Amino acid sequence: MSKKITRYILIILTTSLISSCSGPVSYKRPQILANFGDFECQTKQLRKKDFSSIWVKLNAGFCLDNVHSSRIEREKEWFMKNKQFLYRSIERAKPFLYHVITELENRNLPYELALLPIVESGYQPYAHSPSKAAGIWQFIPPTAREYKLSKNWWYDGRRDILNSTKAATHFLSDMHRHFKKDWLLAIASYNTGAGKVGRSMSKAKYVIGKTSFWDLSLPRETEVYVPKLLALRDIMADPKSYGITLPKLQNKPQTGFVKIYNPIDFYTLSVLSDVKLETLYFLNPGFSAWYIIPSMQNKVLLPMNKIKKFKERYKKYRTIMFKEKIHVVTKGDTLSGISKQYNVKVSSLMAKNSLKSDLILINQKLLLPIKTTVTDKNTITIGNYEHLIVDKTFNYFHTVKRYDNWYRIAKFYDVNLNSLLSWNNSDKNTKLFVGNKVKIQMRSPILSMNKSLNLRYVVNTGDTTSIIASGFNVPRDELLASNGIRESKYLVAGKNLIIQK
Repeated sequence: MSKKITRYILIILTTSLISSCSGPVSYKRPQILANFGDFECQTKQLRKKDFSSIWVKLNAGFCLDNVHSSRIEREKEWFMKNKQFLYRSIERAKPFLYHVITELENRNLPYELALLPIVESGYQPYAHSPSKAAGIWQFIPPTAREYKLSKNWWYDGRRDILNSTKAATHFLSDMHRHFKKDWLLAIASYNTGAGKVGRSMSKAKYVIGKTSFWDLSLPRETEVYVPKLLALRDIMADPKSYGITLPKLQNKPQTGFVKIYNPIDFYTLSVLSDVKLETLYFLNPGFSAWYIIPSMQNKVLLPMNKIKKFKERYKKYRTIMFKEKIHVVTKGDTLSGISKQYNVKVSSLMAKNSLKSDLILINQKLLLPIKTTVTDKNTITIGNYEHLIVDKTFNYFHTVKRYDNWYRIAKFYDVNLNSLLSWNNSDKNTKLFVGNKVKIQMRSPILSMNKSLNLRYVVNTGDTTSIIASGFNVPRDELLASNGIRESKYLVAGKNLIIQK
């Protein structure tokens, strides 16, 4: 058979397969090739290439088929009518976009997925949905647990930019593999779940190469979700054609991660980095209160132009404020035994010493996650300003809920169980009743401008002003007034509150 005849037959086969799809849908490249996995995205190869801007790089890594469909055109019209939403989303994305793209490169994934947080949340770090999804990637609790995004009173991994992005790329890779390398099905499953997509495929009698995402009957939200992403990709690939002006943004990180070694409050972080509190809250949304705790996340995101100053000040600050305690491993030592000896968590020990497993060696020096203040001063001067060293404790009151027990409460507040029992003059057998108050000792911010106690708290799903006010032991009216909240029983999840004591 001649090459011309072979090519002619392939063209006929391809044309017949495309025309068999229901609806007015066509592709720049035959979808059957993508379905069989012959086409692979190679964004990892773009990592070391030079690009004039992040937008040029983003365009170079777009890998999904160009699909022509009335459903996509409708979503383009929506974006054109809501340009301000798009502009606000891009503005919010600027500190995170480089890091999101880096994670996509690590897994060789299409750069279109960097636009998913615009569809999901408008790149709002504190976004919460009625289905209890949270963060820029909108993880719901079950999927978050499956992909090891932890959550307690202090921290929510779904909002953590770095950890949630790693989890999202992992999830999308799994779905891509599960659906035989069909990206549209993988993206649809991110929105509605693999189970619903699979059942829809069964109903449509799905056959690779003959049916596609466009033939499936899915929930309305999902049927809009995938076209919306493809519409957004088309707009970002050629913004001028759609009357969109993208902000100037170099192909360089706007923000960078710095490591912290001791728990640090946001106010002290602000003093050391010379970055406003509101900016730090936005860049580091994983933490729900005033403290950043290394055992949960030991990397802090800062503007690039503030990192050098922070490192210099942080080094001096740690020398003045803290003394590292060290344990030298002897025969018979285990991490579990050491944790009990010093009343610290195993996870904290591992994080402090960058341990991948519980294997330790004789004579190995382990840094202990124990804060020992070595200064006898009441103030510290940073950046020509004098700050009070407060670093005291106060009591927070947890309201016992159904199914609560001592162990669950200790875990939720990241405190030692024995300490919790001691604070409440109780033992493991002391019964808890719904509505009871359980005392939790908490540390105030380390530094302060004055003697007043200014705390910060991110509203969780189900929180009320009464619960928060009673927890911090402050008048409810004062809580409402200081945060500009109208008389309301319920609060919006994700809202940042200032607590003044």
